[in-house]
Amino acid sequence: MPFPVEPEFLDDRGLFVVQDPSLRSMILPLFSFDPGDPAHRPQGHGTAFRVDPWGCCVTAFHVVEDLLVVRDNALELRDNIRLVALDLPQLTFGTLPVTPDRWKPFLGMSSLGGIYSPPLQDPRVMNMTELAAIWISGPEGRQRASSFLPLDGRWRPQAGERVMALGFADLDLDTREEGPDRAIQQYLYGSVGEIIEVNPVRPDSSRPWPTFRVEADWPGGMSGGPVFNEVGHVVGLVSTGLVGGGVGTATPFAGWNIAERQLPTVDLVNPGRLKCLIAISEENEIVAFGRTEEELAQQVGDRPIAETKFVSFDVRLGEYVSISR
Repeated sequence: MPFPVEPEFLDDRGLFVVQDPSLRSMILPLFSFDPGDPAHRPQGHGTAFRVDPWGCCVTAFHVVEDLLVVRDNALELRDNIRLVALDLPQLTFGTLPVTPDRWKPFLGMSSLGGIYSPPLQDPRVMNMTELAAIWISGPEGRQRASSFLPLDGRWRPQAGERVMALGFADLDLDTREEGPDRAIQQYLYGSVGEIIEVNPVRPDSSRPWPTFRVEADWPGGMSGGPVFNEVGHVVGLVSTGLVGGGVGTATPFAGWNIAERQLPTVDLVNPGRLKCLIAISEENEIVAFGRTEEELAQQVGDRPIAETKFVSFDVRLGEYVSISR
């Protein structure tokens, strides 16, 4: 499998527009708004991408960092902020109304972000891993089987290799000076570049997570987007870019155990597979799959079941391998 999409036309930044409906359904722009001010325009922040069929998405911690506060020794969204993902129909033409059901609300977050408590000052949020798992509602029906990207936690970056990053470059910027009444702009862009530097985990640094640098322009808005290797697996996420500097930074899943701890439903050793429970009928057919016994029972209903197993499951092919929890 090659890169997930073939560039057709590069702009002066080396970016190309991605119109693939499947990718557009799995890679989403993140916005925030103030629920107390309905007239205020939503603000674009960055990119997230789906990693399982239950609504789990990955983004860069710094994308949501400014929206968080420390409360009772935990990180929470500010009271006057609602975080949402914009999930539009897979095929759209021209300008269309954004109905309320297209805004997918933030349901929760898991991250190893830290808390810094200097003397005589309010506690502050600290970015410790640059990897955040957030939850929004997942797709229903047949879309579940193809609703997420395959992650690879074994691949390690090497100088000279090429990668492709996807994300919402310059998300909703007012480039035409149309003001707050303009239509929401959200174009998914891609960029292909060569790895020029690899940095391991640095425990003594203020940014201790592993990174690799890519010779490419990754404008604001692409942060949190998926980074693919040349066989089409997601191997990390866009961390930062230098505006006009021609160098982007990515955070890989390999080289530490953070992704494994934050994404328990993802089989990072076998890209595209899930760690989950399956219910098997007496005819040895898979009847349902889920994250917990309760969820599996809801999916099964009153259908007769021979056994349940915890497995590494390929939803698309219906294949599984039993594993230990």
